[in-house]
Order: sequence, then structure tokens, then C-alpha cells
Amino acid sequence: MRITFLLTFAVFLLSSCKYATNDDGSREMEFVLVDSLVFDELETLIILDYDHDKELYLTVKKLSMEGKYSLINSGGEKVAENFLSEGPDAFGLVLHRAGFVGDEIMFVSDQTIFMYDLDLKQLRKFPFTQESRVKLIHFTLDFLSTYSMDGQVMAVANLSDSYLQPYPEDYYDTLNLAHLVNPLTGEVTKGGKLDQSSKLTHGRFFPFMDKPVYFSDKNSNYISAIFSGDSVLYQLDPRKGFEAANKISFNRLSPDNILDVPMSQASYTTVKQHRSENASLGGAFKNILGKGDKFIVEYQTGADPEVYWEKPTPENLDAIKNSRKLYYYPIEDGKTVAPPIAWERPGKLILNVGENRFLQYADQAEIHDFEKDYQCYYIYELKEREG
Repeated sequence: MRITFLLTFAVFLLSSCKYATNDDGSREMEFVLVDSLVFDELETLIILDYDHDKELYLTVKKLSMEGKYSLINSGGEKVAENFLSEGPDAFGLVLHRAGFVGDEIMFVSDQTIFMYDLDLKQLRKFPFTQESRVKLIHFTLDFLSTYSMDGQVMAVANLSDSYLQPYPEDYYDTLNLAHLVNPLTGEVTKGGKLDQSSKLTHGRFFPFMDKPVYFSDKNSNYISAIFSGDSVLYQLDPRKGFEAANKISFNRLSPDNILDVPMSQASYTTVKQHRSENASLGGAFKNILGKGDKFIVEYQTGADPEVYWEKPTPENLDAIKNSRKLYYYPIEDGKTVAPPIAWERPGKLILNVGENRFLQYADQAEIHDFEKDYQCYYIYELKEREG
């Protein structure tokens, strides 16, 4: 297997969104195509994480029960490979998230965390009680964040997003937003609370819109967290009892038609009743990616109500999907620095792979006009618009 980074001379400029926003500056920014990542590999790989210091990618074979994981370096060499569904090094099938934590790799599975070395050999494991809404086979819904504290790189294992039956009245008041896991001992440190800045704390429940997304790495001062249906990003300081050191308010872009109910009616039944409608019509914060205290926050608008059908045909599904738009809010040092940027290419940005550089991930048939005998993903850089 071989990886090459191919400098491309084609430049695709993605126009900035014209919506009003609470940005603290007048900078205009755009994503510029600057490079590409090529896997000389016929098997489609999911890229789970990237380690900047070691320049290693953690990948897994897509749609596979065998759990074929690989570490691939920037020189084009596959430096490690192992099958982690069965055998002495296996963690099983279910994977909630995975990534580099210091000089090791963490796999968060069902009720257990497993630590591996850089040869993909299992080192240790410890219990981790976390219920999630869905159980995925060798695939993750979000990315693993880390945070350095007291000289130890910790993992942000994320808040459990299971459905509670029923939700208590004080659900959001009792949440600990951040769960830090010590990769050596398995000890979990929790903290961080929502306050009245969040619309989730005002007695209303937003079915299916309460999934949190996180970002931090070993160079970040804070852990950043926002719920998909909220409008406030909390920056938590674990060194000060997870207090909110900063809060960033976002203008949610339309369409954003979220149905809500009184918290007294919040239950798994309520979620099931309104899940499909809110998932389609509601805007949602989906991901945060970056490096240190400079990152971008991904937001997807809801579908156009004019094309929404409760029981859609395949044609309706395409119309609904195409009406949802993707934007990225640029953040530096605790504030927005430009209006949100429209993403008008296939797929989405999934990982930071360098200073202000992000990897585009999508089906190869969507990215390329003709079939290739290798996988090619583009790298975009966030730059200030010239002129």
C-alpha cells in the first residue's frame, strides 16, 4: 500500500454564506483545495483519526465484520495491521469511537475501553459504562478528542447519548458534559454544566436534538462542546473544575424547524414519535474539528419544508437530502472570526490534517468524475479571501 500527497493546481473556492452572524470580525474566509491524499488500495477505508506528531492515519476497512484496522504513515507504508473482531487482540464488533491518545490508541467499545500500542496489539482494558443510541459495527458516529492535564494526555470519552425512560425534569441540569478518561488507569473525571444560556435548560425538550459534539486536542486550552439542537458552544476548563471559561453563541441558519415539547413529556416514546421529523427538518451541529484553539464547527440546516414528506419516496428522499445545506463556523481563541462558510462539495470535512487543513471524505463516485483504481481524498485549507 502506498500513500502520496499530490499537489493539485486546481483551486475550488467555496463561497461564504451571506447570513448575518455574531462574528467578532469582518474577515471573509473560504476553503481552498490545496492537496490530496491517495490510498493505493482497492478496499474502501474509513479514516478514523490522524496523529499530527507521528503523521499516522488510523483506518478500518469499510462495511466489514472482520475489523481489519491499519496504521498508515505519510511515507506510504502500512506500519501495522490487525483483525480486531476475533483473536487475542480483539475488542469485538461494536465501536463507539477510536483514536490516538498519546503514544497509544483507544477503542471505546460496548461497556469497555481497550488500549492498544502502535502495532495494534492490545495492552489493557477497563470498564466504561456508557449506553448509546445505536451500536455500530467497526464504525463511529463521532471522533475521539483528547485533552492534556497534569502532564497526561486524556481521552474525552463523550457523554452517553442513550435514551432515558423517562427523562427527568432536571435532565440537562444534572448532566456532566465532559467525561475525561485516564488511558493508564481507566479513571473517569466528569464535570461541566449547562446554564441558562442554553435553550435546553428552559423546560422544553427537543426530541432527537440532544446529541453533544466535542472538540479538543492536547494543545487545546479548553474542551468545546455543543448539543446538536442548541445555539451555545461551551468551552470547559478541566483545570478549574470544568467551569465554563467561555461561551460562543451561534445564529442557527434556516431552515431550522425543530418540534419541541414540555420537559414533563420527554420520554423515549416522545423521541420515537418526533425523531424522523426533527432529524429532517431541524438544523443540527454535527462536528467540530481543528487544532489547539483554532477550529471549525459544522452545522447542517434542516430540509426545506416544501419538499419534506413524512413518508417519502426515493425521489422525495433525494429532494430532502439536496435541500439540506452544510456550513462551517470558523473559531479562533474563543470567538467566531468570520461568517459561516458554505460547503458546496460532496461529502464533508472530517479531520484536521495540518494547520487550517481539513480532509474531505465522501464516496469516491461522488468526488471523482471517473472510476479510479485507488482512493483519493482532497485536502482543503481554510484561508482568508484575497482582495
